[in-house]
Amino acid sequence: MSDLHRYKNNFVAGGTALATAFAIMHPLDTMKTRMQASTSAGASGSINIRSLFNIETARVLGRGFVASVAGAGPQGGLRLATYEFTKTHILATSPTRSSNSILPSFGPIPASALSAIAGDFVSSIIKVPREVVTARLQAGHYEAPAGHGPVGTTDVVRSILRQDGLKGLFRGFWSTTARDWPFMVILFTTYESFKQYHHHITFPVVGSSRPFTSSSSVLSPIEERVRASIEEEMEDHVPITTFKSTLFGGISGFLAGYLTTPFDVIKTKIMLSSRSGITIGGVAKALYAQQRQMLSANSHGNVGALKPASVFFTGAVARSSWWFCVCSMFFPVYEGMKGFLREQNF
Repeated sequence: MSDLHRYKNNFVAGGTALATAFAIMHPLDTMKTRMQASTSAGASGSINIRSLFNIETARVLGRGFVASVAGAGPQGGLRLATYEFTKTHILATSPTRSSNSILPSFGPIPASALSAIAGDFVSSIIKVPREVVTARLQAGHYEAPAGHGPVGTTDVVRSILRQDGLKGLFRGFWSTTARDWPFMVILFTTYESFKQYHHHITFPVVGSSRPFTSSSSVLSPIEERVRASIEEEMEDHVPITTFKSTLFGGISGFLAGYLTTPFDVIKTKIMLSSRSGITIGGVAKALYAQQRQMLSANSHGNVGALKPASVFFTGAVARSSWWFCVCSMFFPVYEGMKGFLREQNF
């Protein structure tokens, strides 16, 4: 299979999988965004989750659905196609231990980490505008004028372009990058580790019978490309059950989602802000000061009771649960679609 053919298949599989998962889990994402957007300097120290389960919230759970799902397709396609392409070429060009190359030698897990960053960076051209528009729709950032229907995706895009120009659609780009690079590294390296463990336990012969693994020979660049291509084909043909793919993906998504919640809180604040020049550091300091003020009031001046990190984990349960569900659906669909397209020679 050529690189172009494989890239196309991975693009279709990644786009289908991410759009499907985002569509199903959109209501929970809306709840998480509204929780993070509701924190303000004058708010109480805790968020009343019950207030999210009311008629108003139920009415707005679908806000941003079209923008989110429509953008998730090309975003997932670019991310996964670039991820797989980059991983294959890193492994193909990584020198063997016996070679005298000054270039570093990458194993599957480091290669997955670097490829995850590359895939996320390429997909940011779609991801950041999608998140800016979706977050503002979910949080009710704009009020519909009298006699106007509900604010839609087109209205939000026009408003952003009118106020801030094209750069407004990329508001929070670096805060999103600061959140998603560690997220993607944790997600894909954890999932790949699960897969490698599964392959090793279930099919140990696969790991011991790979071509071009002799430690006494130095491979040419062409042989390295052939080796990486054959190993990727062998790995793709090693079956993994839907249950295990669901479980591996869910655990990986939960872990990555929870650990990167502070970055997500800061990103949401920046995207929803109407002020220009807002920075990651400025938002972080404001949140820290806000938490100190709230907890100082609640603890009657007991400084020892302060827990300033808690504000950075606003919506952590909703976010990590959302990613557990998204990834438990995404990876089985992605693996299934890749297998189907490969068998159909699509």
